[in-house]
Amino acid sequence: MYYRHSLNYIYPEKSDEHMITVKHKHDTHFDENYDYIDKRFSRKIKNAFFWLAMNLIVFPLLHITHGLRIHGKKNLKEQRELLKGGAITISNHVFKWDYLCVLKAIRPRLERFPAWKTNFEGSERGIIRWAGGMPIPTDNIRAMRAFKDAMDEVLSTKKWVHFFPEGSMWYYYPDIRPLKTAVFKMAVKHQRPIIPMAFSFRERKGITRLFTKKPCVDLHIGKVLIPNKETPTYLEVERLHKTSYDMMQRMAGITPDMENYRTDQKIENYQKTM
Repeated sequence: MYYRHSLNYIYPEKSDEHMITVKHKHDTHFDENYDYIDKRFSRKIKNAFFWLAMNLIVFPLLHITHGLRIHGKKNLKEQRELLKGGAITISNHVFKWDYLCVLKAIRPRLERFPAWKTNFEGSERGIIRWAGGMPIPTDNIRAMRAFKDAMDEVLSTKKWVHFFPEGSMWYYYPDIRPLKTAVFKMAVKHQRPIIPMAFSFRERKGITRLFTKKPCVDLHIGKVLIPNKETPTYLEVERLHKTSYDMMQRMAGITPDMENYRTDQKIENYQKTM
């Protein structure tokens, strides 16, 4: 069911523009020598502690504080054998810890995810790194090439990677913004299945209203999309792009008969609805 909150958020004009600010606390040089993957043994130890904390503390809290409900896990079970070879998950980006909800949905798997580099300069950079974050460099060609090589390395293995193809986080925005094509190009290049997911919201009721006025959260897992090797790359990218966008809107409760249902994914054409 589609639900629109009445919170007084002011959303940016451009669909991939950030609406949060990060207090700068660390100077980090994201150049071609930066360790985007971090293969050190110490990371494996940190990952173990991170995963323990997730299961014992964070995942239960997500259900309590955010009213998290996860739908569609059967879609993962149906493709269990295929997904052992790695996968790409995508979702809309709608609140600070939505990625942790994705981890809950796919556990016991851990993922990598490309992240806004500014987040690595704030106080939470350690947590983001532990969770699998890889900063996206934007102002250095060599650094961007190194990041791309690192992402290709991850996708060439049996790892899982999560993308927020809207390009930025908008607090509790109920509609699906345009999806950038890079993730679909990677899926075709590496022949990795895509798992579209969508966050939607519902009104808080009963005791859950004691925590916050923000809406409760539902995470929907869609059917696994498998790239077709026989189709020309540009056509397959277009198909995955269009199908994912339609699927995510429907999972969020937005159907073709509704005024806010979109087919045009051009960022410059997007008109926000709140």
